[in-house]
Amino acid sequence: MDLGGLLTTIGAPFLKKIIDGSLPAPWNGLGGAAIDVLAERLGTEPTPEAIVERYKAEPATVGPIIKELEDSPDAILAGVEQQKQTNTLLLAEMKEPLWTWAWRPLGMYGLGFLWVWSIVILHLLNAVLKWSLPPTDLWLLLQLSAAYMTLYMGGHTLKDFIAKKWGAAS
Repeated sequence: MDLGGLLTTIGAPFLKKIIDGSLPAPWNGLGGAAIDVLAERLGTEPTPEAIVERYKAEPATVGPIIKELEDSPDAILAGVEQQKQTNTLLLAEMKEPLWTWAWRPLGMYGLGFLWVWSIVILHLLNAVLKWSLPPTDLWLLLQLSAAYMTLYMGGHTLKDFIAKKWGAAS
């Protein structure tokens, strides 16, 4: 049984929607915060597997705790607090020297320009002006984009890919 099935069995549809991410934005990103709050209340690791194992061990204790969380706004409040902390961090970063944070937006705009150049502008210039500018290798551009996203997202992109592809522990 997975966590979604457990929540359905117990009768916690709202908590299931929070954890599944099926709520509309901006609430669709609260799954991690909801799992953290639930794990804290249960005194277990903040993973879905640990929560399910705890339920299997003590269904009479865990069921009411999950129902209580279903009826309280704690998961949403934890997500709001998490967003506040993220905003505070971003504002603090912007007070730092320009070079410490500007590489992220510049990288995004730079990669966006390279993709538009390679797919649209280059071919228009070659067609309209009768030039023969060589196209960029799109595989190389894809690798560059993947490397940037891996760095920008703190390595979680690569870690999650490896975990899904080869089953490594994440």
